[in-house]
Amino acid sequence: MEESPLSRAPSRGGVNFLNVARTYIPNTKVECHYTLPPGTMPSASDWIGIFKVEAACVRDYHTFVWSSVPESTTDGSPIHTSVQFQASYLPKPGAQLYQFRYVNRQGQVCGQSPPFQFREPRPMDELVTLEEADGGSDILLVVPKATVLQNQLDESQQE
Repeated sequence: MEESPLSRAPSRGGVNFLNVARTYIPNTKVECHYTLPPGTMPSASDWIGIFKVEAACVRDYHTFVWSSVPESTTDGSPIHTSVQFQASYLPKPGAQLYQFRYVNRQGQVCGQSPPFQFREPRPMDELVTLEEADGGSDILLVVPKATVLQNQLDESQQE
């Protein structure tokens, strides 16, 4: 890791972060999934950091973990892998925006994720109210958002 300002590799062909949530719950471990582009040779000296979005130097990370190096790779194919950040090292909840950044052994940022926050869950954000389509009923149904999304996914797969 070097102290110079962030040196970013071109985003085209860079590390791609997958399934990044908009918010993470504090005090629970965070799993970070990413894909290295074809031809990239990962090193045990590469690392993934959690940075404030405005961080301008690779030393301005909040926490980091060493990247995982797969035992075997197929030449010319992307490498899908993940790392875990332990709960005790994560930022405190708040409005601050963070992002994952992949830093190679030369201190270059080879990819960064969309921004996210660490925030306590708000139960009402996770609930959805449903009313009957005919409008003739006085019943209001409150269900978890995950249930509604799963039902929509199941219905779309049956079609």
